[in-house]
Amino acid sequence: VSRLMQLIDDSKSRSARQQMPATLVSELQNEGLLQQQEPKKEVLIDIFGNTPLKIYDVNFNAINEIAKDSWMPRLHLTDEERDIVEAEGTVLVLGRSGTGKTICICSSIEFDRQSGAASDPSFTQLFVARSVRLCRYVEGAVGEDNRTSFLTYGRLLNDIESTLGQTRNFNPSQRIDFGRFKRDFHNRSSSNENISALISWTVIRTFLKGSVEAFQSPDGILPRDEFVEVERLGKNRCRIPAELREQVYDEFLQYQKYLKDLQLWDDCDRLCHLLLRINHSKKEDPDAFRQIQRSKIYVDEVQDYTQLEILLFFYLSGPNGLFLAGDPAQSVVEGTEFRFEEVRGVGHFVGSVMQKPKTVNVNFRSHSGIL
Repeated sequence: VSRLMQLIDDSKSRSARQQMPATLVSELQNEGLLQQQEPKKEVLIDIFGNTPLKIYDVNFNAINEIAKDSWMPRLHLTDEERDIVEAEGTVLVLGRSGTGKTICICSSIEFDRQSGAASDPSFTQLFVARSVRLCRYVEGAVGEDNRTSFLTYGRLLNDIESTLGQTRNFNPSQRIDFGRFKRDFHNRSSSNENISALISWTVIRTFLKGSVEAFQSPDGILPRDEFVEVERLGKNRCRIPAELREQVYDEFLQYQKYLKDLQLWDDCDRLCHLLLRINHSKKEDPDAFRQIQRSKIYVDEVQDYTQLEILLFFYLSGPNGLFLAGDPAQSVVEGTEFRFEEVRGVGHFVGSVMQKPKTVNVNFRSHSGIL
């Protein structure tokens, strides 16, 4: 493996080698025949892993703290990371695995603690992830603070329902997930020969029940004409062929009837109900709403969330209080098709003016030649 990696590095070095003598390059640039190029950023390499070296900031005032077991230095941020952390309003950060997205979240939490709490005594923060391990990692990295909560997405839903109360009972034994959808419904459906279970599930979660357009409709589902007519959703947003959309929607209606007849529910049903409860409490019970509201919410692995789930975060934080980070090339939740335009569509719905997504590119985990 080491020999092959050395070959990769040699190849990478050859591709980056100066193609013309430095003196000739300088002469051509002075005469305006060759465009001036910005100097490349230098990255120190970890001698043990051949990956970018992590650098930490330690100042003189921290010397007395070093002896404590709980002491942890701050990771030094690159210029692009600092630009992300100090950005105002709702921020979306995209990058591949290992490029420092979670580090940006940790640094943003600390930065907001210092700047937000100084101007607002009621300032509160919430970090959300689907993984318990990730929540613990971020909590350990930024330290405990009574203004900051670290919750899994499932725990967040339970807490909101406990605070606002429920008008419908969502019994866990009656929940339909992808495995149950495939086994108990799709495999017995007449359309399973042309459309896979995962495609049907993705369409239902992402568009027919999990989109902002569906939430705005009276029944909470996307009308047939808005799905079937390709130009309504756009062929780039929904990639189901036009000739199959009628069949997909017919199966969806059968699925809705299946849920009603057996008194079952899926995540979209629960979330839609919860969003309506939040809207109601905001108008009729402001005290209860303030208990679930947060000044700033940080969400990692945002590519695993549907539009409705992202809308929940906007409802809790307001239009300019989100920090979202994700890898569009990696998703672990069945039935989610992530595009930046999906997030921007939710932002537009709640009145948020979002900037273009910011990116982090230096990888601290993988070998440079492989990337």
